[in-house]
Amino acid sequence: MSYVVAGLALLAAATLVNALLSLAVVRGWRATMAASTPAAHAPAPAPGPPALAVQEGEHSPAFTLHTPRGDVTESALTGHPALICFLRPNCGPTRNSLPVIERWVEANTPSGACLVAVISGESPEADPLIEAVGPLTKFVATEPPNGPVARAFGVRHHPSFVLLDADGTVTETGIGQGSLPALDLLSA
Repeated sequence: MSYVVAGLALLAAATLVNALLSLAVVRGWRATMAASTPAAHAPAPAPGPPALAVQEGEHSPAFTLHTPRGDVTESALTGHPALICFLRPNCGPTRNSLPVIERWVEANTPSGACLVAVISGESPEADPLIEAVGPLTKFVATEPPNGPVARAFGVRHHPSFVLLDADGTVTETGIGQGSLPALDLLSA
């Protein structure tokens, strides 16, 4: 009988040591995982659709777009309404937006409005888009993805649109095909 009691005591002691070691391993693993994933403590992205850095009612941010015909700045646009389009080559929504952009140009440039096209990409990939937009405006240029003008407006998705009034105030913004009411009104 003493062997049975001794065996049970030994088994109980081994079980207790195993449980304590397991607990220590789990705590160490949790501490390691928490320290190696700082993103777990980062704030969650804001819910809802993507947005630009500029909002309706704000003044256009300062920018300089280097075009083959010279530099375009926010101050050069003052006095004329302007539609600034951020486009990307090989983008279906960009291609599908071109006819609507063309109708906006036809309807608004006779009254002095202008189109500014910022194409994210470089030659030769951007060349077909430059050829498509070039006849619509003298203000067309390429810049690298997340270039300085795109950063000034907070563009992360294409196509993106910013409509400015003659004072340089943002009147509308849109991301994606069909996102700008001023353009949608002309496609009806």
